[in-house]
Amino acid sequence: MHLLDLKQIEYFLELAKQEHVSITADFLGISQPALSKSIASLEKELGVKLFDRQGNRIKLNESGRQFAESAEKSMLQLHHGILMVKQSRYDVKGTVHIACHIFADTITKCALKYRELNPESLIVLEQGPFSSEAKCYSEEVDFVLSAENEFQDAFQQKCTWIAQPLVREQFYILISPRYRVYPETITSLSVAELKDDHFVTIPREDLFFSDITYRVCQSAGFSPRESYQTNDFLVKIRTVGEGKAIALVPECCIDMAQRLFPDLRQFKIEDYNTERTIVLMRRKMFTMSEVALDFWNFALDYFQVEPCLQGEIS
Repeated sequence: MHLLDLKQIEYFLELAKQEHVSITADFLGISQPALSKSIASLEKELGVKLFDRQGNRIKLNESGRQFAESAEKSMLQLHHGILMVKQSRYDVKGTVHIACHIFADTITKCALKYRELNPESLIVLEQGPFSSEAKCYSEEVDFVLSAENEFQDAFQQKCTWIAQPLVREQFYILISPRYRVYPETITSLSVAELKDDHFVTIPREDLFFSDITYRVCQSAGFSPRESYQTNDFLVKIRTVGEGKAIALVPECCIDMAQRLFPDLRQFKIEDYNTERTIVLMRRKMFTMSEVALDFWNFALDYFQVEPCLQGEIS
């Protein structure tokens, strides 16, 4: 009997949650064959099948449900043990203030993990729009979460900060089955197909959030039919979830949207490159507080990126 690989368990638990191989593989950042091979290896090691196929989806069978219950408990205990050991090495105190010009959930999990290791710290995640433009340039802000080429250039003109790439993401078309039902085999859509659809968009005059919907639709030769406008995420997702309109949303919003409306479908955009880079903007190293610098180093490890030192003064 070989020892089970922790990655196998993590992949299994995520697949049990998503019930779809391709969606799970995309979420985990691995190929479908790699995921299938990992699950097949796990089933071989256990000597039982864990999933039953139902059309294009898969569901846990009785053996799978029993194993998932035990695996979840074991992983929670393991993570708790790791946390306790790591926590004993950290005692940084202070406040980390992050002004978010894109959906704050992009960095929320990172902030939660940091707070677990540093229980004496205070994390302030402030989602725009802000009461005044000067707010985001004030000394109390340690970081700005933004997207490359979205608000970033104007910010850097006024503040000598460094933009650190964290992750790349795509935009997706979000549609509720209450609006239109698609076969499970359809996972992407052409923008031209949406010419007559109702959209929920962000107001064009919003200075803090930009909406790619206008550019994407115009590239297909039409202006979006705007039935609702809002810069409030919950209002936007409720409008989509109840089948009143469709929306183009970044990847960072998908998880939260599907928690609110589990049956929401996400579709890749076939004929437009929507990829963007999420950046965390920081001050010069020598002007950062101890807790901000500690969070910065933690964030680099969390997102597994190399530090960007362009323009840095040591």
